[in-house]
Amino acid sequence: MNQTTIKPNHIFDESTARIKLAAVYRMIDYFGWSHLTLTHASTRVPNSDSHFLINPMGIYFDAIQASNLVKMDLEGNIIGDDSLPVNPTGFVLHSAILEARPDINTVIHGHTPYGIVVSTLECGLLTTDQTSMIFHNRVAYHDYQGLAMEKEEKTVLAEDLGEEKLFMILRNHGLLVCGRSMDEALVNLYLLESACKTQVLAMSTGAKLNQASEEVISNFQRQFEGVLEKSKIDPHKPNLYRHGFEALMRELETIDPSYAD
Repeated sequence: MNQTTIKPNHIFDESTARIKLAAVYRMIDYFGWSHLTLTHASTRVPNSDSHFLINPMGIYFDAIQASNLVKMDLEGNIIGDDSLPVNPTGFVLHSAILEARPDINTVIHGHTPYGIVVSTLECGLLTTDQTSMIFHNRVAYHDYQGLAMEKEEKTVLAEDLGEEKLFMILRNHGLLVCGRSMDEALVNLYLLESACKTQVLAMSTGAKLNQASEEVISNFQRQFEGVLEKSKIDPHKPNLYRHGFEALMRELETIDPSYAD
């Protein structure tokens, strides 16, 4: 385990973390990204350097609740009730990132429709629109090696993500996004899938793509980072991650608040 101090994720108890992660699963279902139950999201248990929460196998995402999430350690042991199994590929993907990157608290792996398409393209993600500029030179790539069930792949996953990046395209597979918080991770997934969708639709026209220059992209990223920093300093400033997540939480409450049970 990397001994670097784990950064706070602004959640101070396990029960709150369970409720928010269950909400994340319901939102993934809401957007149609669940792919049966073959994708997964995880978050660190607050005040623990080795435990995280993840979904059990066999429960569809629209039935995920705070109480049926599984707690695991980074060695693959289930903590507490072990009657519900965990997808072994989920353990490998999530434990690899959480162990190697103490700055990351939440990981989401998605088989999103357009993300899968872009994962099959040799060119990877292009800068075809404003949203994709967020990710320019900030996306890592991991070559497909079969089902991620071997612990040896954990090392390669961590090395491919690197020490700073929060986004990864799993070649011929799908997307993996990370965040210091659940808010950040979920909104990052939404934005990355949106960028992939725009690219796929633009490429489907057969017309020549108009991509922004490096100068324009650098200027956009500077402006975007500036907005994010201001929102951290001043709580009255618009916060892309917090406000976006809160809006989805309010929508979720009107649909089915049972995720919190």
